[in-house]
Amino acid sequence: MADEKNINVNDNNNEKELDEIFESAKKDKFDKAIKKAKWRSILRTIVISLIVIVIVSISTIFIGIKVTQSESSDISFALSVFNDITAPDMYIGKSIRYEGIFGGKTVYSTYKIIEGKIVYTGQQEYSYGLFNTVDVQAINSPAIVWGKSFDEDSLNKPTYNELGQREMIFFYPYVKYKTYKSDLNLLEDIGNDKYIEMALSFDKAYNIDEVNKMMPKNVTLTWYWIDDLNGKEKEAHEPHKNKQKLPDGKTIDVDNPADVCSERAAYGIKVYDSNGDKLKNPEELFIAVIENNINEIEKLKTDNFKVNGIKSEVKRIYDNLKDKNGKIKKENLKIQGVVVTGTAETLKSLRGLPFIKASSLGVVTDKY
Repeated sequence: MADEKNINVNDNNNEKELDEIFESAKKDKFDKAIKKAKWRSILRTIVISLIVIVIVSISTIFIGIKVTQSESSDISFALSVFNDITAPDMYIGKSIRYEGIFGGKTVYSTYKIIEGKIVYTGQQEYSYGLFNTVDVQAINSPAIVWGKSFDEDSLNKPTYNELGQREMIFFYPYVKYKTYKSDLNLLEDIGNDKYIEMALSFDKAYNIDEVNKMMPKNVTLTWYWIDDLNGKEKEAHEPHKNKQKLPDGKTIDVDNPADVCSERAAYGIKVYDSNGDKLKNPEELFIAVIENNINEIEKLKTDNFKVNGIKSEVKRIYDNLKDKNGKIKKENLKIQGVVVTGTAETLKSLRGLPFIKASSLGVVTDKY
C-alpha cells in the first residue's frame, strides 16, 4: 500500500512538473508572439512615417518650385508691362535667374538707346519664393522702378546714377517755378563727337499731332511725357504750406516748394522699340499695353513690393486716362514734354522755341 501511495505521489509530481513545463512553454511562446507583434507594429509605424515624410517632402518641394516659378513669372511680367509705359529711352536687357527649391533671384540689366547706340545703364535684381521676405535691390541704377518727384530746391545739383550718367528732370506745365533748368545752354561745352539725350518740358499740354508738328525735323524725338495725374494729384505738386507742431506745442506753417519730376517718376510713350526701330503708331502700343494688361496685372497674387507698386500705379494711370466707357483714346492723351536725342549741333535748333519751358540734360555718350 505504501508503495502504491508513493507511486501516486510521484505520478502527481510528474504531472505537475509537466504542467509547469507546458505553462512555461506557453508563456514563452506568448511573450515571443507579443514581442514579434510589437516589432511588427514599430516597423509598420516607421515605414508609414517614412512614406509620409517622403510624400510631404516631395509635396513641399513641388509647392516650393511652383511658387518660385509663379512669382518669378509674375514679377517679370509686371516689370515688362511697367517698362513699356515708363523709363525714357530705357529697355530691359539680359536677365539671369538663380533659382533654388524654395526661392531665387533674377538679375537683369538695363540699357538706353541714344541715336541708335546701346548704352548700358546698370543692373537690378529681385528675389522671390516660398520663404522670401525681402526684395533685394543691390544696384540702384535708373531702372524699372517708380520714383518720387523732388522739389525745385534740389535743382542746384544735377542728379546722377551710380554709373555717373546724368538723369533727366521734367517740369510740370501747370506749376509756376521760381527757376527752370536750361541745359540747352550747355551744348557749347559738349563736343559734336557726342550723342546727347535731353528732356524738354513744355509750357502747356499738347496732343501728339501738335507736338509732332512743332518739333524740328532734324531732332530725334524718342519719348512723349504724358499727363497721368488727376486734379488732386496735381495740387500736391504745387507749392503749399504744411502745419508742423513744435516741441513746445506751438504750430507753425512750413513752406513746401514745388515738385519737379525725375525721369524715374515720369510716364510716357516710347517711340522706338527695344531693337532701336521706330514704331509706326507708338501711342497705340502705349494704350494697348495698359488696356490689355490692366486686368491681368490686378489678378497677380504675388506679395512682392515691386508687383504691388506696379499694380497700384498701372491702375492709377488707367483710371486717370480712361473715358466713361473705360477706353483710353489718343486724342485724350496730353503731352507735357518729350525726350529728344541728337548731337550738340542738331539740338541747338531747339533753342528759342517758345513752347519749351525747360530743358534737362540726360545721358551723353561717344558716337563710336
